[in-house]
Amino acid sequence: MKLARSVTFLLATATALVLGTAPALSGVRAVEDGVEFTYEDPYAASVSLAGDFNNWSMDSTPLTKDDEGVWSVVVDLEPGDYEYKFVVNGSEWVADPENPLIVGDYGNSGLTVAEDGEVVLEGGVGAISNTAVNSRVRLTGWYRAIYDSQSDLPRDPRWRLKRPEHEFYISVDPTVNDNVEGSATLHMSTGSGDITEIHADIYSGHILLRGGPFTAEGWYNEESIQFDNPLEYLGHTDLEGTIPEEHIKFGRGAQGVNLTTGFWDFDLVGVYASRYDYDIRNDPSIYDNTDTDLRAARLKRPVGPVTLGATYVAHVDGWWIDWTGGNYSPDLEDYIEESGSTSDWFELSNTEQIVGLDAAVPLADDDVNVRAEYAFYSYDGLFDMGNREKVEGDDYSNGAIDVPFGETGGWAARGQVGIESFQPFTVDLEATRFVLDGMSGGEEFVSFGDPSWWNWIGRTSQTRQFPGTPIREYTEVRYDGSPLTVDVYGPLPDYETWDFQFDGGLGFGIFDLGIEYDYSMFEGSFIDTLGWLQADGDFDGTTNRLAGRASADVLPDKLQVGLSFESMNHELNAGEELLTGAQWGEPLDTFEVILDGRFEVWRDWSVVGDLRLMTYRDAPQDAAEGDTTGVVEYDDESFFAPYLALVYEPRPNVELRFSYGVDPMNYEDTPVEGRPNGRERWRREYLWDHSEHDVIDAEEALADARTLGVMAVIMF
Repeated sequence: MKLARSVTFLLATATALVLGTAPALSGVRAVEDGVEFTYEDPYAASVSLAGDFNNWSMDSTPLTKDDEGVWSVVVDLEPGDYEYKFVVNGSEWVADPENPLIVGDYGNSGLTVAEDGEVVLEGGVGAISNTAVNSRVRLTGWYRAIYDSQSDLPRDPRWRLKRPEHEFYISVDPTVNDNVEGSATLHMSTGSGDITEIHADIYSGHILLRGGPFTAEGWYNEESIQFDNPLEYLGHTDLEGTIPEEHIKFGRGAQGVNLTTGFWDFDLVGVYASRYDYDIRNDPSIYDNTDTDLRAARLKRPVGPVTLGATYVAHVDGWWIDWTGGNYSPDLEDYIEESGSTSDWFELSNTEQIVGLDAAVPLADDDVNVRAEYAFYSYDGLFDMGNREKVEGDDYSNGAIDVPFGETGGWAARGQVGIESFQPFTVDLEATRFVLDGMSGGEEFVSFGDPSWWNWIGRTSQTRQFPGTPIREYTEVRYDGSPLTVDVYGPLPDYETWDFQFDGGLGFGIFDLGIEYDYSMFEGSFIDTLGWLQADGDFDGTTNRLAGRASADVLPDKLQVGLSFESMNHELNAGEELLTGAQWGEPLDTFEVILDGRFEVWRDWSVVGDLRLMTYRDAPQDAAEGDTTGVVEYDDESFFAPYLALVYEPRPNVELRFSYGVDPMNYEDTPVEGRPNGRERWRREYLWDHSEHDVIDAEEALADARTLGVMAVIMF
């Protein structure tokens, strides 16, 4: 009964919002008998035309609706200037969205009837608004409600309704003129406490100012910037759990300022930002913010047919760590003993810098594009601040210190060739070389999340090979009791990688095909002074990734199907002592395939499917009961995770979905259409709640998940 009442409430809410947020199209043109005004809205109950030609009457000039939902009326107007608006449903005054001319103080649509009877729409200020509130402010957003129920939860086999999730986003986009514009998005959602709790925050926003040769943009949590250098060390982020991968621009979880200018044929972009590595909404029960400053600039200029560029990027960390617990650093402990410092919190300040030069040249009448870049990389790690280093009266305050613990450097180079001369074929080839200098004995490499150079070596985390696992962690980052940890690695080895990538595409008729092949090989050597290393410290390995997608629009607007797959194979060669000392384990080989599609079964009703089969090759097996040999056995493990949904779309901006299975689209901190890494997020949350389990356990739990859901999305 509770679920039925909830669904009834959801449907009523959706209906109310739909009726009030209908998008409309319209137009005005000269016809034989005068001027025709049109307004498209098949869901409106009534539409009238009000203007200075009928004393702004709300009902004297009604429009008539045709079978397509287009309202129209022809008015005989003498030559002259006029203002007007549409009156929708007897009360809503709407400026003509298709008329670019807005005049007067009330955002009225304007037009001029010339002596020959033609309609002239010139001058004034272009309409931006989709409401009658203000002609220069646009309102958009969406509302989403999710009701999920699950069975076979731990210690509870019954079907239980989970806490409903309601989200509401509204964006206000004012445009003062062509040189000043902005945006702000407000996010409201159900909280994690009482069912009546509401969580609200400014989700994202920006302001854009143009003046002369300069453009300045201040932004918060928006996918804002992408450098176009081949190594792309500022820009694309690859989402795990998507095949083929999905790329988003830099900006989520960050705030900053971009400055763009041009002079003497040079284009210059500068960026200063603060990254929040985890949890932009600052929920201490999950993660806390860790600050990383970003300083970046890119300069480029055409020289004949070649475009030359230079790029600089620096990531500077500022993470405060509690030193009253079990955290340990030999360098910091020596400093405390020698200086007599009484600080119990220290700031970790890593700096990773990249400086690169690149060139791009089109060949064969722009059908072949060749790009290349060479870049220097450096890492400097130190503690630079303590909380009780300066004496101020009877109290202490933050003071600067200088305790280095590791440094290294290297270089990266990438060449790219894009071929479009064999349409409908497209081909992209890419080769990347990276060399990292080894550290000396006693040095350490500290990282929160991924080192910057991981982004150059393969496109997903599964294809990156980081040399080693952490030897320890720094805990309680930013505040007491924080679950955040910072990884501490021993001296990095001399490390070299080659990475080759091939992307191909083909589109013909109803079919669209894409294929990706990545091959990575790496080798390295640890120094021979490591305490646990008494043998050869050399290692090498390879990773092969083959992924592709085939899709077909079998029946236009009726039946679409797609098949995606990804195969991953790894090989790691190293001595047993090195494997044990570095705590390495070769990643499992995997094969993943997803069959998805949509079929319209009736007008506005469709069936959506997304069926995923995941196989882990040669996964270690649990010992059989009574087995005392201690010999580990290996076998393939396969898991099937289906998702099926019945979707009702009465209009383009409304969707009601009844589903079974874990939704592959991730609807947390994403655009309204979601991102296709929902299963990956589900597995991560499972492992967060079950730290003693591994990825095989998470896959098994995902396959066993019994989920029924109702979701409604309304866009406006």
